[in-house]
Amino acid sequence: MSTDENYMNDAIKGIFLLVLAVAGNFVAETLGCKTQKLLSENMYAKHLVILLILYFAIGFTGSDEPQHPSVVLKMAMGIYVLFLLFTKMDLRFTLVVFGLLAFTYINSTYISYYKQVTPEEEETIALLQKIQKTMYVSMTGLILIGFSLYFRKQYNEYYKTWSTSAFLFGVNKCKSMQ
Repeated sequence: MSTDENYMNDAIKGIFLLVLAVAGNFVAETLGCKTQKLLSENMYAKHLVILLILYFAIGFTGSDEPQHPSVVLKMAMGIYVLFLLFTKMDLRFTLVVFGLLAFTYINSTYISYYKQVTPEEEETIALLQKIQKTMYVSMTGLILIGFSLYFRKQYNEYYKTWSTSAFLFGVNKCKSMQ
């Protein structure tokens, strides 16, 4: 497997593990009270936890070849930025990108399977790899477009009290959930 493929596969695994970890928020009550308070009130602490989860997930689920810690950190930071943008999109864009992410992960498992079980299926492997690269570009493009549209919508709605920091890192209670 090439370095680019390893990098992309590690990235997909890291993102998927992050989404699962965020969904696991429903068990946060098992933490100590002061930790719960910190994580429920401090958005920067939450984002630090996300970054640490990414770093751990990429290192944990990474390829068999050891990677320099700074490479893993750069990958974690890149995924974190995409995650920030991903979380700041209209629901339709979010669902489409999540669907593409799931499809990309499934496609990567097919690529791994064919490479290990039937490496002579070079055409199939090449096609799946081409699809994989197209999916990465599509997801990145959709994230950038979705983020830009949502940013403009939110800025126009809240321009009098606008805070880019609050927009990017979030608030403790969404207006729509109150």
